[in-house]
Amino acid sequence: MKIQIIQVPYDCGYKERRQGLGPGHFINNNLVQLLEADGHQVKTTCIEAESEFTLEIGTAFELNRNLSKEVNAALNNDSFPIVLAGNCNSCLGNIAGINSDRLGIIWFDAHGEFNTPETTLSGFLDGMPLATATGRCWRKIARSIPGFNPVPESNVILVGARDLDAEEQRQLEQSPVNLIRSEGLNDKDILKAIEGALKKLQDRVADMYLHIDMDAFDIDQGSANHLDSSGGLQAGVIEEAIAVVKKHFSIKSFTIASFDPACDTKRKYLKAGMQCARKLLSDA
Repeated sequence: MKIQIIQVPYDCGYKERRQGLGPGHFINNNLVQLLEADGHQVKTTCIEAESEFTLEIGTAFELNRNLSKEVNAALNNDSFPIVLAGNCNSCLGNIAGINSDRLGIIWFDAHGEFNTPETTLSGFLDGMPLATATGRCWRKIARSIPGFNPVPESNVILVGARDLDAEEQRQLEQSPVNLIRSEGLNDKDILKAIEGALKKLQDRVADMYLHIDMDAFDIDQGSANHLDSSGGLQAGVIEEAIAVVKKHFSIKSFTIASFDPACDTKRKYLKAGMQCARKLLSDA
């Protein structure tokens, strides 16, 4: 398979700071070589901001405009885009680049990413990407991303969210987003719930965008980033979930986001992310 790895090495608009170091860490630890050893043809590119002054919001959307073009070009070249990003708002460039009117999203995350400027207590833009992707907020600037159209909330499956603001939780509970928590469910029940949610989408979804925020994992002796929380998913469960998604839908793009190498003291999250990429691209 032809693969295009697209790096977006930014966190809150700043290049190669904190989670912005994650994309390069995967590359420097031989992700390309692993995929080539699996028989894939791999090309790597890197998205850069051209603006002279860093603005968290402005720079994030500038990067997404560039990412949209890169994802779309990869797909038109029959290459599969893997996006390694510092922030989860990179989903917007992916969705726009895929440009499908029958798109679904399956999203693994410790957080809801469903705040809006009206509900957020932190002001953190990267707590809003799923709300933006579904058209709840930042609608005008999101339209500046070539090819962007909001994805219906009913086409979204959010898996593993366990650290939610009170208002964010209320919004999710009132939304048609398919929320599958990791708390109180064993691995078998989580996979069963994912498959059930996927089956419900089949009449209106043809293509799927797959997103993994690295804090969706719960791996002993380490963390993915400074916002990590306990009670997440084991790496094997996410790998099995990827196989379930592949069984039902054509995955058009895949993102690994929000990974700060400084938090991964035992390199276990690095390994988990690489294994998920390999699983996605395997024939199994």
